[in-house]
Amino acid sequence: MKNNKAFTLTNGSKALFFFYCHSCFLPMDHKSRKNRKDVFVSRVERDVVSPLPSGEELYDLKSEYNDIVFGFQFSKQKFLGFGLTYNWVKRSIFWELSYLKTNILRHNLDLMHIEKNVFENIFNTFIDMKGKTKDNIKARMNIYVFCQSKNIELVYDGSWVIKPKVNFALDKNAQLFVYQWLKSLHFSDGHALDMSRLVNLEGYKLYRMKSYDYHMFMQTLIPLDYQN
Repeated sequence: MKNNKAFTLTNGSKALFFFYCHSCFLPMDHKSRKNRKDVFVSRVERDVVSPLPSGEELYDLKSEYNDIVFGFQFSKQKFLGFGLTYNWVKRSIFWELSYLKTNILRHNLDLMHIEKNVFENIFNTFIDMKGKTKDNIKARMNIYVFCQSKNIELVYDGSWVIKPKVNFALDKNAQLFVYQWLKSLHFSDGHALDMSRLVNLEGYKLYRMKSYDYHMFMQTLIPLDYQN
């Protein structure tokens, strides 16, 4: 709500919540709070985590907006304070449930789709897949604005823009090694399905992945791969 530190990126116009908002969760003496170089340029985090509003408090706030009308025939309406204290655009019908405000968990996230999206973003970035990597031109432009990473900033050479190679992006030989490793991988019985069925060594890609495959990558293989 009003205590978050989300902001809109200069290039790309995406709302960013985690860039330096997570630092307030660290202990007060943690070194990352004073890191002026790698996290956010010239910024020291001194704030602590804001208390979460209770269900009753949220219910009282949302009860003020019953007269707002939404539908296909109406344009999106905004409450007074929109963008300053909150970003609500409607009062959810779930608040009509008498027990909702007493629930500790008032919503659920779709783990299956989250794991799929996060895995694809990570994997496509470290294999530098054209058109799908998150390490794109706009990301490098934002790095120039918000960070101090001179070694990966864009290089302008006349009419050309050069994107320097980063150490986490794998070259073709390293990519082949990863795919060969996945092709030869074996798990204990009942732990996971055969991963080799997902690997196309000729096309340097993974295909026919199901939700449990994404789960296995996120929970087991990616942590193991990064450790090595």
